Amino acid sequence: MREPGAATDASGIPVLDPTKNVLDLVDAAIKRQDDLRAAESRHVREVASLRAEYQAELRQAETARLNAIRAVDVSAVQRAAEVQSDAAATLAAQVVASAEAMRVALSAALVPIQADVADLRRAQYEAAGSKTQIVETRGTSAQALQLMVGVLGLLLTVVIIAVAVYAAAH
Repeated sequence: MREPGAATDASGIPVLDPTKNVLDLVDAAIKRQDDLRAAESRHVREVASLRAEYQAELRQAETARLNAIRAVDVSAVQRAAEVQSDAAATLAAQVVASAEAMRVALSAALVPIQADVADLRRAQYEAAGSKTQIVETRGTSAQALQLMVGVLGLLLTVVIIAVAVYAAAH
């Protein structure tokens, strides 16, 4: 029979050195910690990936929202430009029509005035050419002429005021 040695038991079966047992336990614990770190690392990467995907979706949604707002703004500006263009065209047509109406009205108002001025000139020439008239008649003719010129000036003033009122109304 042999004596039990340091590495065998009484029956001669080798025994584990407690140092080896401790080393195996430490290796198992380290392996477990490494596995936990690897799992934690995978989990962190997965969470980061999910966050990145979510942020990308949020950016796309915000971009779509801003584009929709811009599209509404652009269409509103285009519509406003169309309305202004229509208003400008309508106003231009009204100005042309108003100017034509004013020209016709002024022409119609000036015809009698021009005829009266021509009559006054003719009367003035006849009065100047007539040497046989008496002084009172000349005085009366001059007064009549002054009266006609005054009436003509008053009539012209009324026509100008009417034209101005018509232009302001249109």
